[in-house]
Amino acid sequence: MEDYKDNDDLELYDTVIEEVLISHREKSISFQILKPISRIERQGGFTYRVKKGTLKFEDVIRANIPYSFEWDEWSEFYRSAVLGSSKMIDSIPAGAKENKSLEHVYLGVDYGVEYKELHIVCSNYYLSLEEQEYILHDDFDWLYEE
Repeated sequence: MEDYKDNDDLELYDTVIEEVLISHREKSISFQILKPISRIERQGGFTYRVKKGTLKFEDVIRANIPYSFEWDEWSEFYRSAVLGSSKMIDSIPAGAKENKSLEHVYLGVDYGVEYKELHIVCSNYYLSLEEQEYILHDDFDWLYEE
């Protein structure tokens, strides 16, 4: 296993994926997310205080995005790494890399039953969060305000 696969460079651990949008026209990949801000202990378990947000990758050159959907499970980020050099970047034709600063972003996603690795090579990415905080339901109604 590569050393980077245990990292969480983007601090996404337990961030819930609500929605994924892949735009070939814009060469972008966007995740609508619920990012944990703090953990809330409760009787018989815990939940999270979260903020809605977007994790977007722009000027995507190459991506490997295996995706699963499990009934009664949340898909959530588990690990992340940002690499300035990698075999994946090296395998991209010179013309596609010309005048670009590329990064290889690794995302480990827990789908409940399965764990899959996503790889994205892009020129730019960002994470933006809304101000409003919510509490994550454990009954799949997602959010409520307290």
